[in-house]
Amino acid sequence: MTASNGVKFKKIFAGFGLVAFLGLVATPAFAAELLAPDKASGNVVVGSQQTLKNVYTSGGNITMNGTINGDLTVAGGTITLAGKVENEVLAAGGNLYLSAPTGSHIRAAGGNITVGAPVGGDLVLLGGTVNITDKASVAGDLLVLGGTVVVDAPIAGSVRILGGSVTINNKVSGNIYVQASQGLTFGPQSEALGSIEYKGANQAQVSPTAKVGAIQFTQMEKKNFQRTMKGLLTIGFLIKLLAWFIAGMVVVRLMKNSVHGLVTEFRSKPWSNLGFGLVVSIVTPITVILLLITFVGYYLGFLLGAAYLLFMLLAGLLASVVTGYYLLAFMNKPGETPSDWQAVLIGVVVWSILGLIPVLGWLVMCLICLMTMGILAKALKAKLN
Repeated sequence: MTASNGVKFKKIFAGFGLVAFLGLVATPAFAAELLAPDKASGNVVVGSQQTLKNVYTSGGNITMNGTINGDLTVAGGTITLAGKVENEVLAAGGNLYLSAPTGSHIRAAGGNITVGAPVGGDLVLLGGTVNITDKASVAGDLLVLGGTVVVDAPIAGSVRILGGSVTINNKVSGNIYVQASQGLTFGPQSEALGSIEYKGANQAQVSPTAKVGAIQFTQMEKKNFQRTMKGLLTIGFLIKLLAWFIAGMVVVRLMKNSVHGLVTEFRSKPWSNLGFGLVVSIVTPITVILLLITFVGYYLGFLLGAAYLLFMLLAGLLASVVTGYYLLAFMNKPGETPSDWQAVLIGVVVWSILGLIPVLGWLVMCLICLMTMGILAKALKAKLN
């Protein structure tokens, strides 16, 4: 691997999170399609006849069958991309199925990722199981951090993979660098035109029909295995941060005035909101239980319970966003308008740090959530009245 390629890959890998964050705000607001999930199912579906531009969306299950002119930014449980995307894709979720061609880069993070269509630029993936099928192709470089990684597609650029078990079974025009704790396999269709550097426990397995030259092999020590596994365990944390940030940005874009009003209410009446939120958090579950144990109220109990869970999820998300706006107000000059993306980013990071602090951090998170629940409950009560 040449020095220039090594530096390039390090910059790509180190800057993945930053690029992903900036990708959300790179498109002018007036050119964006902000898709809210269906109120009943929580899912997002774009039909095959639809054509949208610069889409931002999040939801439970997301299916994109239509054409996207511009970029796509999406976060959800299961994401299925079956419609063409003109430019870049930024995605985070549990299961990702990317089976439509994209005109530029794909940057994605998820538990299970499948890429089954041509990629017009670089392909950057963080995942547990990563499968790049023979129906795909990558016009640029490939960078993967994952557990089980299978590359059956041709790669026009260079390849850099850090993972557990890695299989390459197609043509790679650039240099290859692989660090795999469980092993590296070159399949019968593999062809490596550049240099190959491999770090692992054992020598790479090479098929007799593979067109692979000399492999520069470095045997990893036990401490390196431990370091690699620690790195892999952080994938889930990074995915959570990215998905939380995307969801926060979508909520802010869809409910900008409401979010700013929530922040104002949070700062002006913290203790009143805390008390109201505490009452809601206690009374609602009791009401749900009472309805469930009655013969005529069980259906209403299920509906109220489901609504309460969604309400808590929204309150948790908005609590992190409010935290970001609150902290950014102290950092900005008096009268300076806080930046939405900076507030969401700060809130997500601080919220994640609080979650790592036992007792005290959890207590602070609980108080902020209760305050946010109180504000939302007051707003809902006022609307119903």
